[in-house]
Amino acid sequence: MVVSFRDADASTTRAFKRAKRALEQCATASSSARAFVSPGERIPGIDSSEGFLRGHGTRPIAEDNGTDGDGDDDRGLVATTAGVVERVNKLVSVRALKARYAPETGDVVLGRVKEISGKRWILDVNARQNGVLQLSAVHLPGNVQRRRNDVDELNMRMLYAEDDVVSAEVQSVYADGAAALHTRSLKYGCLKNGQLVRVTANLVRRLPQHFHRLKMDEFHDGVAAEANDVEILLGCNGFIWVGAPSGATAPRESEIRREPSDVVDELRELHGDEVSPVQRENISRVANSVRALAELFLPISPPAVMDVFKASSECGVAVRDMLSQGFLTRILEREFEKRVAD
Repeated sequence: MVVSFRDADASTTRAFKRAKRALEQCATASSSARAFVSPGERIPGIDSSEGFLRGHGTRPIAEDNGTDGDGDDDRGLVATTAGVVERVNKLVSVRALKARYAPETGDVVLGRVKEISGKRWILDVNARQNGVLQLSAVHLPGNVQRRRNDVDELNMRMLYAEDDVVSAEVQSVYADGAAALHTRSLKYGCLKNGQLVRVTANLVRRLPQHFHRLKMDEFHDGVAAEANDVEILLGCNGFIWVGAPSGATAPRESEIRREPSDVVDELRELHGDEVSPVQRENISRVANSVRALAELFLPISPPAVMDVFKASSECGVAVRDMLSQGFLTRILEREFEKRVAD
């Protein structure tokens, strides 16, 4: 069948109008949606009689309307960045839609090792400053509790080498904004057998649990259904890891008394098991589900990811077509229906 350019343009125009209509419906469906402002726009809903405090992304104004500008009616705030208006009691601020990650103590983050020097690993954590993981802030092989020496410094690449993806927790924040990390818990460490998805940090909310195992029993019947599960790690810095379930990334209690060299070898091979083709497809589909949510600037959470995953499976959408305009429009329509139902 031969398709003319005119037919192709008409089809593209219809898809664009459908996507635009879905966006407008989603924007107006939720009555609790916060105000969106652009730079230079006056922030609505400020009652000058009750007073207010200016936060980040705002500046005070006094309109020139024939008065001296000292009256309460002339007081207000103007946004200095494009974002969403947030109010905490009397504090009014504008949260930028796309901004670098600002570390906070206790955040779960993912980072890629960029450099190893001076008894520390330098990690890219999608912030203004690189994260710092000190040698004293990691578990030694065999869970040995002692002071670090020169031998430990020489063997640092046996734990985390350059370009490794590491999950860690923010221990503290330096004065210049750099994050001091640690991996002293068994759930943190090097990640293998998966892919790293990079999204805007504002799309990932701080949750009580950032390590999740997505069950695939509903999509794959059989005895070995658990072998097809996918693990997703939501980093507060906008780095999301999607891969095969790994369990603990450190030796188990029964293995603590083993030789340190054996434990190091097992640490490096813990995630080196072969991944089945079905599980590879699940990992790719979950990763594209995250990318689809990020493309539409929707909040990323395990239920939202599984909703997109389920929609792609039910509609028979191939993994490579999950980022197409047609499927993204379908996700917007489902989001509109969900908000109307709520």
